[in-house]
This record gives sequence, structure tokens and C-alpha cells, in this order.
Amino acid sequence: MHNNALLYLHKLINIEKRLIMKTWKKLLLGFAGIFALTALAACSSSKDTLEKVQDKGTLTVALNPHFAPFEFKTIQNGKDTIVGADVEIAKAIEGQPRQTSIHAAGIVMSDDDLTNHIPLKAGEDMMITQYDASAVEANGLLKMDFLGLRNLTFVQKMKEKLEEEQGVAIDIKSIDLEDPQTLALFAKGKTKGIFQFEQAGAINLLKRIKPAKFEEVVATTSLNRPGASDYTDNFIARKYGKEKVDLIDPVVAPILEPTYGIMLYQEQVMQIAQVFAGFTLGKADLLRRAMSKKDANEMSKMSEEFMEGSRRLGRDPQIAERLFSMMAKFAGYGFNRSHAYAYSALAFQLAYFKTHYPQIFYDVMLNYSSSDYIKDAIENGFSLASLDINRIPYLDKISDGKIVLGLKTIKGLPRDFALWIIEDRKQNGKYISIEDFLTRIPSKYQKVDSLTPLIQIGLFDIFEPNRQKIIGNLSNLFTFVNELGSLFAESSYSWVDYEDYSQKDRYNLEQELLGVGLSPHPLHLAQKMASRPYQPISDLTVNSKATVLVQLESVRIIRTKKGDQMAFLNVTDGINKLDVTLFPETYFYHKDKLSEGGLFYLDGRTQERDGRIQLILSNMEEASTERFWILLENHDKDIEVSQILAKHPGHIPVIIRYQGSKETIVSQRYRVTKNEELNRELAPYVLKTVLR
Repeated sequence: MHNNALLYLHKLINIEKRLIMKTWKKLLLGFAGIFALTALAACSSSKDTLEKVQDKGTLTVALNPHFAPFEFKTIQNGKDTIVGADVEIAKAIEGQPRQTSIHAAGIVMSDDDLTNHIPLKAGEDMMITQYDASAVEANGLLKMDFLGLRNLTFVQKMKEKLEEEQGVAIDIKSIDLEDPQTLALFAKGKTKGIFQFEQAGAINLLKRIKPAKFEEVVATTSLNRPGASDYTDNFIARKYGKEKVDLIDPVVAPILEPTYGIMLYQEQVMQIAQVFAGFTLGKADLLRRAMSKKDANEMSKMSEEFMEGSRRLGRDPQIAERLFSMMAKFAGYGFNRSHAYAYSALAFQLAYFKTHYPQIFYDVMLNYSSSDYIKDAIENGFSLASLDINRIPYLDKISDGKIVLGLKTIKGLPRDFALWIIEDRKQNGKYISIEDFLTRIPSKYQKVDSLTPLIQIGLFDIFEPNRQKIIGNLSNLFTFVNELGSLFAESSYSWVDYEDYSQKDRYNLEQELLGVGLSPHPLHLAQKMASRPYQPISDLTVNSKATVLVQLESVRIIRTKKGDQMAFLNVTDGINKLDVTLFPETYFYHKDKLSEGGLFYLDGRTQERDGRIQLILSNMEEASTERFWILLENHDKDIEVSQILAKHPGHIPVIIRYQGSKETIVSQRYRVTKNEELNRELAPYVLKTVLR
């Protein structure tokens, strides 16, 4: 094949690469350059040839027509295929490591110098192997992964804090892992903040299993994993005697009995291989590895050895086949029992502190983990203390059952400003007024945006309870500060009045800035005056009937494939949130009630979805913080009053007080709406009506 070299190079520069990265284009241009240089060198031996090339301006290169130096299309197996040197180079390097990496926790051990076995290279802080993990182990060395857990630090801090504050010394390693009260906490699913057990899926699993001994806590750790979860129902049914426990064979029965005949741990696979087929522990471990990695070739080899070992020991071949099949299935997801035990022991230690020393537990978790545990603390009997600028600490603290949130918790508050407040208060004493505070803060913090969050969470309520009033006057206050300086603190400022935030707005702002509301939640009054029994969201269990008293936060309406409307609600009981589903028929019946911010009793059945409990709604009823009080002399007018109440249905409960007998009755039949017509109709028959 004869081609013009310059045109060939031009083609290479402009060709659209369909399968190869741009990097190879540069490489192949280098090949083209080599071809051209070689050709020129050959031509230079002849002056005449060189002159011809120079005169003509072209170079003719002879190439093998069956060799594709760069890229061209050919037909292979009936399909157009791109072939060439660049394709072959790409195929040769495909699958090779792009770069080296370092395992975050892998340590290689040897009884002599590592350089006697493998090559090393110098890293930033330590020597690093030039072999990967499998090659290291193939050279007879031990590789272990050492992982750090901050939960170990939490336990240690709890131990130290308990001894410092209460004088109680606890040996963490000696904590009784069969402590009944701690086990009861696991059984109730009260495990927010407990390592491995604080996610919704794990909590629901605990509530179903209700572990009565530590070994069942370990089992729950293993069941709460992909694959193993397929056997959760079997495990629970067998635990409570609703399903027969199949131990397969007396030889392996002691191994399977603790887990009700279900293989949960990799060690069980190894033990069965050892006792049933005579495997050494080393070979049993190789079997475990082959199964977990799903190595088909190795598995086939191990299967033959397992069956042969079983025959030598006189085992039933059918049981041997069944066992090996089960082992292969379970080992793919089986958890290491020693790993599960260690995790569960750490979880139990945390749960022990939560059970017996909750103040210590929450103090550590709030300050060293996350403020998310505030809600859990409230649910477990703690309450939030009101805040003021003269008492608020930097870190959260718990004292006498009260949670005092710290400045660090306020969203968006600069750390240096928070620390300045603490230091200024220590050096110059408490603030005696808003004006005093403003004259003491540095000019860089004299901004409305900097102080607004402090006002909105109530830090200055001790001086002025109207938070909107303080915010509305801030600009003028700063002007006075800058003009009068420290003299302003002693002067008389004429405050301008503003309408304060509503209770709902206060709560929402506090929740936004602190993660939790300090002011009474709109639901609190409704809960105090509840006319029906209800359950906290935290107490809900899967597949059970439930009634909750909640506030509706959001509504999402969709259409089904049939064109019917249905809705998804997000609700809260003031502490926890819940997803609620309204199928088309239920939505059609209740759609007019769905107002965001409204308070409702919701009836339905719970189910689990994506590891979380949700409620399938069957009925909803408006809840009210108001009561309609009726004062009657006696029962003479009961019929007339009943007829009038029936004409004004609503969601406000009715309470009737009889003056003569001093009898008070909460009506189970009537709820009314607020209107003047109701009062006018009742007037001839009652002594008094009050709506409050």
C-alpha cells in the first residue's frame, strides 16, 4: 500500500477516535513520527532521492497492507470492527491498576524482616508494601485490618465523667452482659445512640425479636444485614415456638442450636466443615473464603473434599449434600461471630450507661456526637431548660434532669462570637440589660444578622419577652451605641412596640436554629387535653393497629395509574416524624380536612417500608386545643341541649358542668364548631357557655 506520509499524518491528526482515548492519539502520532523519520533516513542515503522528495514535497512510504498501524475498519465475525495498534495497546493495558493506593487500616506482620519476603517502599509516615493484599498473604505473611471506632471513646468518656461527677467507678470490661434492665432497653428498641442499633431497621428488628439474653443481641446484629435479613421471620418464628427448629443432624446440632437451626455466622460454616467432614481449621477457613468470594473453581474443589471427608467419617451423603448447599448459601452473607460479638459488647456497654446513668450518657452524646440526641433525651424523661444570655454555656450540659443547650448548638453562630460571650461574661459579670450587652460586644458583631438568632431563641427574654420588639429596635439601638458608647447602657432608650411572634412561629424558629423547639409545641396543649387514647410515634411497632396524635406538616398528592388521587403525609408528634399513606378511597373521604399545621388523631395500621415504620390511614379526626364548656343547673334541659349540639358538628370537644350536683361530663357523642349561632341557640337553656 502506498500513501503520502504527510497526508497520512494529517489523517491521523483529524481522525475521529471512536474507541480510544485522546491519550493514545498523542502516542500514535509519536509512532507516525518514527515511521516518517525512518523513511527520511533511508532516503538520505541517496542524494538524488532526497532532491526528488524536496522538489516534489511528498514522501511515499511502503507499508504492509495487512497491518493497521493506527486505526481502520474491518469486518470480523460479520461485524464492522475497529482494529489497529492503538486498539491493541488499549486491550493490553485494560484491567491493569491505574495507580497504587494504601489501605486505611491494613497492617502486615512477619516474624522477621518483611524485606525477606516482599518489596517495600517508603511512605510519608511508614513503610508500604508494593504487593496487594492477596500477594502479601500468598507470600505467607499475616495481614490484619485495625479499625477505629469513636464509640469506644464515648464509653471511655462516660466512665470518666461518671467517676468525676458521681464518684462511681465502673470497670467497663466487667459490665454484666446479661443485665436485665439493659436487655429490656434493647427489647423495647430504645436504642437511639447505641452503636449498630440506632437505625430504624435495627430498632424495628429489636422490637420484633425482643432479645432476652446477650446472645440474642449478637444474633440481631447479624440478622440486620443484607442476605441474613431474609431469614429474620424464620428466626423470630422459631424463637417463639411458631416454627419447628430443624437442626439437620445430631453431629451439627450443638453448632446450630443457639441460632435456632439458622446459620448466622461464618464460624458455624467452619465448625460444621470441621466436625462433619473432618476439615482442619485451616482448610475450613479456606472453605469460608471461597464461599464468601463465590470462587466457583475453588468451591467445586472444596465440595469434592467435603463429600469425601463426610464419606470417610460415615456421614449420610444426602445430609452432606444438603449441608454443603446450605453452607454455600449462608457463607455468602454470613457475619463473623467474633466481629458481631465485639460490636454487640460495645453496644451493650453504651446501652448500660443509657439505662443506669442516662444523664451521663446524654451529656457525652450531645457534646461529642450530635445534637440529634436531644429529642431522644426528651422522650426518655429529660426536659429542656429555658435559655438566657447570663446562663447559657458553650457546650450542652444536663443538670437535674434539665438539658441546657449551649452556644455551640445555635445554627450559624460564629464560634469566635460564642467564645467571646463566655469570656466577657466571666471577666465583666452578668449583663443587666439589652443595652448593657450591646455596649460590650465588639463592633464587628454589632449587626442585626449576628444577633437575630440569639434573640429568636429567647436569650434576652429575661429583659424583654417580646422578641420581635427587640429585633425591630436593633438598628436604632446600634446607632445609640455608636454615638454614646458605654454611656448608652445607663441612658433611657424609647422602645418602639412590635407585634410578637405567635407561639407557633416561636417554636418553628427555635427548631430551625437549635434543632428542637424550646417553646411549647402546638401539640402539647392538645396532648394535655387529649380526648382519646393515643401512642407516641416512637412506640409504634410493625403490623399493628395504632392511633397517633400529630401535627400535619406536609401533604403530597399523586395520581395512580388508574387516574385516582392518593396522598402521602408527613406528620410529627412534636418529637418524632411519621409518614402516612392515604389510598384513593381514604383520600377521597378525608381530603377536605388536609390542612398543613392542623392537629389530628390518625387511625391506621403500621407497616415497614425502606427500614422505616409508616402508617396506612383508615380514619382521621381533627384534634383541638380548645374546649366548649356548658354550665347547666341540672339535667332538665339535656334533650334540648343535645339537639342543638347535634346541629353544629365540629372538632371541639364538649364538656358539660351541672351546678346543682357538681357533676362534670366530657361528651363522647358531640363535638362542635365555633360559631355565634350555637351560643344564641343555647342561651335560653344554659347558665353559661365558655370556649377556651
